[in-house]
Amino acid sequence: MAQQIVKAMPEVIHQGIVDTQTQQRLERFLALEAALMDAHEYDRWLALWDSDEVLYWVPCNSDEQDPSTGIAIIYDDRTRLLERIMRLKDKTAHAYRPLAKLVRSVSGVLPLSVDGDEMEVAASFVLGETRVGQQNLWLGKTLYRLVDTANGFRIRSKKVMLLNNDDAMPNLTFLV
Repeated sequence: MAQQIVKAMPEVIHQGIVDTQTQQRLERFLALEAALMDAHEYDRWLALWDSDEVLYWVPCNSDEQDPSTGIAIIYDDRTRLLERIMRLKDKTAHAYRPLAKLVRSVSGVLPLSVDGDEMEVAASFVLGETRVGQQNLWLGKTLYRLVDTANGFRIRSKKVMLLNNDDAMPNLTFLV
């Protein structure tokens, strides 16, 4: 994803393509999304998604791998996303208990393109996780496709590019 920022049009980097108020709204929206994931507030997090077709994608091995020909850590449409939330909320799912303690920081929020009420936004994150005596640090970048609605931004797609997506990794028992 660094390539998408590096290849961004000069006006994206130098002047910005949204006004200051929109930039602040984007940053607050992504901070809220991060807080909801950290707090395991799954239903409220799900409400941040658009009601139309959605895609929640965490590529494996390469950020640019074609998901139709390769494997993915997560590749969810709305139906699979609802199933994922159901599993995360299931108190009898031992693989997800106890809940991980999470804290993340989102930075580098950069709108890359705007097309009407839809925009592509890049951000970086650092996520700390502790669970059953294990502590993990997750680093990555996220590419969002957001739609600006009367009720605020909604996520149409979210591609999470973990820095270590080509390494063996533990089961993700939380949202990234």
